[in-house]
Amino acid sequence: MTAGDHTGAPPDAPDADADAMMTLELGGQLYRLPHGSTLAQLLALAGHAPEQVATAVNGQFVPRSQRASHIVFATDTVVLFRPIVGG
Repeated sequence: MTAGDHTGAPPDAPDADADAMMTLELGGQLYRLPHGSTLAQLLALAGHAPEQVATAVNGQFVPRSQRASHIVFATDTVVLFRPIVGG
């Protein structure tokens, strides 16, 4: 083990934390998040203000009030769109 190696694993060994992470695509960009992350966390990572976008996961609308509890998965399709207000 070298002075800079705190894991004791060979340099080409897979990162043990890699299994704890997932990659999701949002708006054509890839984001890495820990497994078990919520839709709200994904939006924050992507820099989207919660009140400025509406969300759908796998074709189902997710209200802003449910984003903090809505767990996302690497296989999910997440879509952002502009909310429509008025009458």
